[in-house]
Formats: sequence, structure tokens, C-alpha cells
Amino acid sequence: MRINQRDTDHDEPGRVRYQERPFTGEVETTAPNGRMIALFTYQDGIRHGPQQTWYADGTRRSEGTVNSGTAVGEWREWHLNGQPAGLVTHTQDGLPLHRRRWDPNGNLIEDRQLNPSGPAPAGHRDGAAPTADVDQEAGMLFDLGALERAAGHVAAARRAFSRAAATGHPDTGPMALANLAVLEASAGRAAQARTAFERAIATGHPDHAPKSLFNYAIFQQRAGELTHARQLYEQAIAGGHPEHARKALFNLANLAARQGHLDESCGLFLRAMAPPFLGDTAQRAHRRLIEVDPGRLGEARQIYLRAMANEDPQTAERARALLQDLDPLHDIQSAGIHLGTRQFRLADIESAEWATGRRPAYSSGYLDVYTHDGAQHTVFIDLRDPYDSRGYDVLRQHLGPGRI
Repeated sequence: MRINQRDTDHDEPGRVRYQERPFTGEVETTAPNGRMIALFTYQDGIRHGPQQTWYADGTRRSEGTVNSGTAVGEWREWHLNGQPAGLVTHTQDGLPLHRRRWDPNGNLIEDRQLNPSGPAPAGHRDGAAPTADVDQEAGMLFDLGALERAAGHVAAARRAFSRAAATGHPDTGPMALANLAVLEASAGRAAQARTAFERAIATGHPDHAPKSLFNYAIFQQRAGELTHARQLYEQAIAGGHPEHARKALFNLANLAARQGHLDESCGLFLRAMAPPFLGDTAQRAHRRLIEVDPGRLGEARQIYLRAMANEDPQTAERARALLQDLDPLHDIQSAGIHLGTRQFRLADIESAEWATGRRPAYSSGYLDVYTHDGAQHTVFIDLRDPYDSRGYDVLRQHLGPGRI
């Protein structure tokens, strides 16, 4: 007998039930488009027998066998491109013996024997085993939740995320709670959203807990709970997560500015600009800082100059780009500007004019540049080229309005 997982529920011990009785047979899980993404076999409500999952496009994802809730024998996994992803071999008691893993290109990245000593693992409370079986069920349920959410099926997404969280998987569980919280917030279920946010934070997961802390602060701020929002932002900042602490600094700075605390706001913006430069937080922070207090330009500039001098090459290059965005004239005054195939020091340029007497209609043409030594330099520039465009803009700022 085969039924759909939407028609099932769980009793207190965690067994799968159908029509109020522990189920024996196959349970399929389908994506919103109707494609089957999982087929699990049960006996008296406990996973027992063949287990299979697929990606949303129908590509095989995993297969293995469960004996009374415990993964046994070989469990295989595949990447979305069809390449093997993993192979774990278990004893008939469920003890993992050997594991191999491959990257999406087919390269072997792990091949090791596992310790076969110790007691056999007990079945998971909802019928899944705590090894490969839990991994696959948690991943399948989370993917289902994401698919249902994308299709606009909020109730179905809620069920899938809740079940993924209930697997207790150390990574997928917190991730499911974090997504459930955002789903409930978007659906206007404030009490349920707060509960899910707090549960996700309580997991202490190194990524999903800080992310939920940050999102919870946004939620409370939008709800008008500004004191609590401020506390949550401060907790996220204190946690030091490379991404979410920076975002919390930026949001708290904006909140402080709206509350009239301008000195606090500027100090927070400056902190949000510091490395590591993840996403666009630093750029947003320095632009907002100059809006709030243009007099802080020098302090902002120093943050990027220090990063250019003391950090690794990638960070230094990013700092240079950020400094260019913050203060285009600063770095160029000494390094010069590029126009076509030539480089000029701004201090050497006396004037410039288009060879035709006006800006070309097609954004490219010849520009005559006159230097203080009396020389004339004719260069071909294309204003659709980012280097030429930036050099031309800086030259116009240097010479003043109407001088080209």
C-alpha cells in the first residue's frame, strides 16, 4: 500500500500513522509540481526496508535500507549533476564501518574506516536512524519546505520545516527553524514567529543562530518593539559572526540615527565598515555615514587605508575599491587617472577639451588634454569603458563645471 506523507501523522512515540493506526507500507513525498522526491517504507509506523529520495528535477539523491529504524548496509548519495556524492557502509546492527565522499566533479575527497566499536544506535524518535537516514530525511524535508514556500503553499511549507526541525539534525534542524521563523513572520503569525526565532537562537548553531538573532531583531523593530530590537542587535554584534554581526551594526546604526542618537549612529557605521568585507555592508555603511555626517569622511577613509596596508591582498583590493567609492579623488590624486591608453597626474593637467568641440554622441571620441608644461596629448576614450568613464568623471571634478 502506498500513501502520501500529507495523509500521515505521528503518535507519541514518533511512529508514522495513517487513519489513526501505525502504518505499514510505502509513504511518498511529492513536490508542489507533483514529482515524487521521497519514497520511504514503513512497518508498524517505523522505517523498515528500502528508502529513496530524489531532487526536485527527478535526479536520484539517495538510496539505502533501514532495519527497524536503523540504517544498515550501503547508503548511497548523489550530487544534483548525477555524480556520486557519498557511500556509507553499516553493519546489520547499524554501526557505520566505512565512508567515502566525492565532490561534484567526481574527485574522491574522503575515504576512511569508521570505528565499529560501541553499542548499536537506537532508532530516532520519528522512525529515522541517527546516521545517513536522518541526514537524508532532514534534507528531503527541508528541500520540500523550500519548494512549498516558493510555490506559495504556506501551510505545507510550515509542516515540512517543522518536521525537518523535529529530526534533530544538528545542521538542518536549526536551518529549518530559522526558515520557519521567517515564514511565520511573512505570514503575519507574530506569536509563532517569535517562538520559532527563539528556538532557532537557542540551538546555538554557529551560523543559523546568529542569522535568526539578526532576523528576530528586524522583526521586532518592524513590530515597534524598539527596545527589544536594540537588545537583539547588540547580542548579534557581541556574537561576532563575520556576516551577521556586521549587518546588525548597520541596522542598529540606522535605528540610532532615526532615534536622534547621531554620535552613536556614526560610531556604529564606522564599525560596520571594518573588515572582513562580506557582501555590500561596508559600502552601504560608508554611504549612509556620509549622509548622516559628512564630516566623518576622514575617519571613514582611514578604515580603508589601514585595510589596504595591513590586510591580505584580497582584502586590500576590496578596500581600495571601497575607498574609490567613498572618495574617488583621494586615491587618484597621487596615483593619477587613466584616459584611453595614457595615465595622467591630476596636478599636471591644466585643461581638456573634446577634439570636436563637444562631447561625442556615441560616448567615444578624441579628447585633447593640455598639461602645465605646454604639451598637448590627444587620447581616444570610450565612456562605456569603466576605467575611461571613471577617469573622465574625476577629471571633470578636478577642472570644475563647464571646463570640458
